[in-house]
Amino acid sequence: MDAITPRPALATGVAAASFFLITLNASLVTVALPSIGRELGADDALAWILSGYSLVFAVCLLPAGVWSDRVGARRAFAIGMTGFVATSMVCADASDLTVLLAARAVQGAAAAAVLPSGLALLTAATSDPVRRTRAVGRWSAAGAVALVVGSPVGGAITTTFGWSATFWLNVAVGLPILVATCAVPTGQRSVRRTGRLSIGPGAVVSTVTGFAVNFSSYGVIFVVTLFVQQLLEKSAWVSGLVFVPMTALIIPANLLAGRLTTRYGAGRVLLVGQGLMLAGLLGLCSVDEQVSLWALIAWLLPIGAGAGLVAPAMTTMMLDGIAAARAGFGAGLLNASRQVGSGTAAALFGALLGTAHFLAGFRVSLVVAAAVVAVSTFLGVSLAGVPSRRVVRGD
Repeated sequence: MDAITPRPALATGVAAASFFLITLNASLVTVALPSIGRELGADDALAWILSGYSLVFAVCLLPAGVWSDRVGARRAFAIGMTGFVATSMVCADASDLTVLLAARAVQGAAAAAVLPSGLALLTAATSDPVRRTRAVGRWSAAGAVALVVGSPVGGAITTTFGWSATFWLNVAVGLPILVATCAVPTGQRSVRRTGRLSIGPGAVVSTVTGFAVNFSSYGVIFVVTLFVQQLLEKSAWVSGLVFVPMTALIIPANLLAGRLTTRYGAGRVLLVGQGLMLAGLLGLCSVDEQVSLWALIAWLLPIGAGAGLVAPAMTTMMLDGIAAARAGFGAGLLNASRQVGSGTAAALFGALLGTAHFLAGFRVSLVVAAAVVAVSTFLGVSLAGVPSRRVVRGD
């Protein structure tokens, strides 16, 4: 892996900016889909513009992390970001659906190279555990910011300039990141054989937690969106607004999690975060078609706050639970488990909502989500325990 860089702020900024871009890309393209369908006549295949990217991204995350450890984090990051920017240009200029789908698949592979290598850069730059924990909190917050602003920004850009502008925005954001990467010292490339891979209990807990958090949080977004539109008979615009407070709360929770983790340890923060998520999930089980939107939003808030606390803590636990030379593998493993959780939730909850009375399926889905979080919490306590209070070192 790259040697420790004397410029931790630069490496952390590059990693955070790349996570922001990858997260923003998903929201931008989702909003632009109807416009793409009208212009390219691709209504029947629109889902593959998202699914093709997501599937390749999920499949490539783990091997991309291993590759990052082999060739060096900066080199892997630069290659991945170059591919992401280049494929964004192809997507923006595509006049044929086949070209767009092919470019999106390659873009997914490029994004998979960027994510774990970016976290590996951050790890190499911040050897001090306290600094690294707080840097991970900022990294997570960058993704949360993109999640909040992605849909409105994508809608405004698509309406004003057309769908291709959403891909040109990827280029406008990606190029400065690529230039900044050149200023991150190369350091030493990792050796070809880094020895036996050792995965500690913390890394196992982090992997399971990653699956559980994405399974429950993305599952909630899926079922509540359908609940608002089908049972409450509200518009898609209103159903989107319902999640704004929840997602906005993730940002300060991410930043707070870094400080709480350095003071109390990742295990305690995971317990608190997952406890908040459980409270929100079980609270949502009580709603019916008479519920007010404000009550619905109120039950979503602890889910957002809990997910915001858990994400930096489980990332820190993964990086602490695996050798520094395997940081790319650890980042790839964690994010692959999160992607599997998101996809599993959509498939399972879609089946539950489609084969039962809607409200019954809605509640069963939430109970399943709560059970997955509860099992993850129990496993975390069993394997990693609740660590004693951490000694805080200087900023």
